[in-house]
Amino acid sequence: MIQRIQSIWLLLAGIAGLMTYRLPLWSGSLADKTTRIFTGAESLLLFALIILTCILAFVTIFLYKNRKSQKNFALLGMLLSIAIIALEYFKVEDYKKGLLNIATGSWQFGALMPVLMVIFFFLAYQGIRNDEKMIKSLDRLR
Repeated sequence: MIQRIQSIWLLLAGIAGLMTYRLPLWSGSLADKTTRIFTGAESLLLFALIILTCILAFVTIFLYKNRKSQKNFALLGMLLSIAIIALEYFKVEDYKKGLLNIATGSWQFGALMPVLMVIFFFLAYQGIRNDEKMIKSLDRLR
C-alpha cells in the first residue's frame, strides 16, 4: 500500500537529497573578505550521486507491491547516502586546499541533509520490515 509510513520516510529522504543539492555545504571567508560557498553542484560526481539517490528514493515509494525489492532499494539508498557523506567531506577538503588564503570556514546546514537521508532510509527500511513481519504473522493465522 502506498499510504504506509515508509512512503513518508522515502519522500522525506528524497526531499533531503534535493536540499543537499540546493543548499550550501560549506562556506568560507578569504583574507580579502570575499565569501566562497561550496554546493553539491560544484562536483559532478557528488551531483550525480545525490540525484541518483533522490531518484532511488522517489522510485522506491512506488514499489510497494514488491516489498523485497523495496527493502533492498531502501538499504541501497542508505549505503548511497553514506557514500554521499564521505564524498562530500573529501570534495570540501579538496575545495579548501584549492583556496590558498582562507581566513575562516564552516560547514553549513546542507551538509547535514545526507545524514538525514541515512536516517530516513533506515526508518523506511524498518517500516518495510515491520510490514513483512505483519504479513507473515497473518499468514500463520490462516
